Amino acid sequence: MTIGEQIQHIRIEKGLTQERLAEMLEVSRQSVSKWELGQAIPDVEKIIRMSELFDVSTDTLLLRNPEDMEEKKNPLHLGSVYLVVKDFEKSVAFYEKFLDVKVDNRCRSGNKFVEFYVDNKCIALMNEDNIIGHCTDLNSPYKFVQNYWVEDLLSEYERVKALNIGHVTKIREAYPTYHYFHLTDPDNNIIEVTGGYHMTENICQSCGMKMSEGDFATNADGSTNKDYCKYCYADGGFIKEQTLEEMIESCIPFLIQDGDCKTEEEARELLQKELPSLKRWNP
Repeated sequence: MTIGEQIQHIRIEKGLTQERLAEMLEVSRQSVSKWELGQAIPDVEKIIRMSELFDVSTDTLLLRNPEDMEEKKNPLHLGSVYLVVKDFEKSVAFYEKFLDVKVDNRCRSGNKFVEFYVDNKCIALMNEDNIIGHCTDLNSPYKFVQNYWVEDLLSEYERVKALNIGHVTKIREAYPTYHYFHLTDPDNNIIEVTGGYHMTENICQSCGMKMSEGDFATNADGSTNKDYCKYCYADGGFIKEQTLEEMIESCIPFLIQDGDCKTEEEARELLQKELPSLKRWNP
């Protein structure tokens, strides 16, 4: 915890707003804000005055007590809070005018999301069409997505799955440098977790199944083929000739059975997004 974070923590604990603390210290609200954001450090006179107002020692404010410096280790870091919007372009235009901020990441995110930074906090708009399985009812109260980031996405995924506290999707790829999974809370709100992810598993390039050592297909000469699973491909050829649409329909029950999706509609939407990029369907 920094000095600024400590000031903010004690200020809130004492029930003071930034404006009220600034008035008591005879400084501007902007000065208090800069202290709390770590953009400036109060002088000695102000630190002594705050210790009197907060009824704490200067050592507490300056974090000289080792116990005050200990922080609970948590792999999760809050990223953004997404406001899920129905008409994406209309909402972007609205918030650009309201916040008087132009978004600058459209070339990267396209029509998926945009980010606005206000008071050093991130508020993002998420296009509802890009949230797999999310309620699309215009009158739905579920319009927020919490976003967290972690250093090791796979470890966090395994930790959350083991908690068994809500529906967890598999790890998905939005684009090559952005992987994530969703956790659904008891009110059907979505929590998105993203972070560093290195693909170590083999994915069947026909049905998308995760493959382990005993799942690999065989080539015509009997050698192992790690592109496809043994249920789709054997002895150098596909076991069953079928269209992409037929493959999607045949995979739906397995996604529901494995807990990756809750409904047929959700599974179908996910497969329609992911299977077309696989080798068999995108030669």
